[in-house]
Amino acid sequence: MTQRRGFDKNYLQQEFDKLNANTKHQLTLFLIGGGAMAFYGLKDATKDIDIILTSSEDLNGLKAALESTGYKTPEPAFITTPYNNMQTNAILENQDGFRWDLFVNKVCNALTLTAAMKQRAKQLYKGNCLTVAIAAKEDVFILKGITERETDLDDMRILAESGLQWNIINQECQNQSAASGRIWEDALYQKLLDLKAKHHIESPIEKLLRDSAEKKLVTITLLEEIKKGQNTIKGIAQAIKEPQGFVRKELERLATEGIVKVDKSQKPHKFKVNKAG
Repeated sequence: MTQRRGFDKNYLQQEFDKLNANTKHQLTLFLIGGGAMAFYGLKDATKDIDIILTSSEDLNGLKAALESTGYKTPEPAFITTPYNNMQTNAILENQDGFRWDLFVNKVCNALTLTAAMKQRAKQLYKGNCLTVAIAAKEDVFILKGITERETDLDDMRILAESGLQWNIINQECQNQSAASGRIWEDALYQKLLDLKAKHHIESPIEKLLRDSAEKKLVTITLLEEIKKGQNTIKGIAQAIKEPQGFVRKELERLATEGIVKVDKSQKPHKFKVNKAG
């Protein structure tokens, strides 16, 4: 397959101007990924831009505007496996080979456009009809931490070396976990280990992410055993092959957090999931 060329931020600016001139509706786009890095001056060029929209109506409006300027949906044979895995809502490409990857509210079926991300985004372009907001570097870093494209770790290195507020990354990871039900901390922690192995970059939030992921995994494991009918410390400890002291401590934590209830009217004490928790 022919190597696709890269496009600099001047080219992107030119495409925004064309889009602004051809759209018939007010559109607000959130730019994330390699395109955002180009505007931050962290990459000379990008092969595509990842755009998050907040509604299907905006998606349809953007597609119509792009198509009016010559963009088309690429043939399936030219969409690589990593692109398919990203689960875009639409992909449009022009004759130059420049590509727009469009998402509605969620990127790669994982990263949700949260209120905090919107608040951190800065206005990059303002036209009569088109507004483009650029995601914070911390949010671009998180996106790179969950996708599986070849250059992700290299981009994470560049972003880390440019200076990041790691507390924001840690907090947004918690936000993403709450929004999706997925243990984001584990996924990002594993990617940070890869980053350290390949580029020798130490992240100050590795332990925080690991501890949070382990805590959530333990919680899920204990709740699953209780739901299966294992409702005593001894029974759960035997089922998961962990010491009773460890299980007791974790069940006490879950009781304090209101996630489980404990019946102390009999011995051994019985535990059940607190549906209101």
